[in-house]
Amino acid sequence: MIRLVVLAGALSLSAHATAAPAVTLVTEEFAPYSYADHGKVRGYSTELVEAALEQAGIDYGVRIYPWARAFLMARTQPNVLIYSIVRTPTREAQFQWIAPIAPRSVYFYKRKSRQDILLRSVEDLRRYRVGANRGDVVEEQLRQLGLVAELSAQNEFNLRKLVVGRLDLMVATDLSLRDLCARTQIRCDELERTMPLPGMGDYYVAASLRTPAATVEALRTELDKLKSSGEAQRLADKYGLTLK
Repeated sequence: MIRLVVLAGALSLSAHATAAPAVTLVTEEFAPYSYADHGKVRGYSTELVEAALEQAGIDYGVRIYPWARAFLMARTQPNVLIYSIVRTPTREAQFQWIAPIAPRSVYFYKRKSRQDILLRSVEDLRRYRVGANRGDVVEEQLRQLGLVAELSAQNEFNLRKLVVGRLDLMVATDLSLRDLCARTQIRCDELERTMPLPGMGDYYVAASLRTPAATVEALRTELDKLKSSGEAQRLADKYGLTLK
């Protein structure tokens, strides 16, 4: 089976990739769901979707990009699968929604020393500068709440801005924040979780509109099998995730 891996837009081909893959997977740096590790894309969502494609006998390649670019590719190009993407009313008609792959629990984080930041309701958020990734669902959700986010290409930049005081709040999951702290050498114990982001939903894998229906159905069937067999739970345990 063809496996093509491209990280951050730089061409890096596996030794045996000789033709274009049948489908292209696009995602972002978002550990433990997807992340680059020594030239390979790993993570819970990556392994789960790859396993389903392999069981279905579908050739694929994997690319990891800033989210805005991955999202644009999945909206405009044929035979593109995107993960881990949140299903929202705004996005409903833009993709073929294959299946949920993980629950989503995200929160607003602040520096622990910022005792002046008090969050009890959405209205309280209006007083603060909140960071989000450009094109990410967090930007969309904040806009729906009547808030204007300060945008970056990656959450790593939001974390750096937070610790130097250029942001008051950022949005992350517990596990993704732990990975961000490790990569930026910022101490997570200097940060504090506050209120959850309203309207959480689940993480999905979705297909571009010009992806064949047979591909979508085959992948949906194999994902159902991976869940019922316990393989999805095994992968979740491997990466420290809790599934519903």
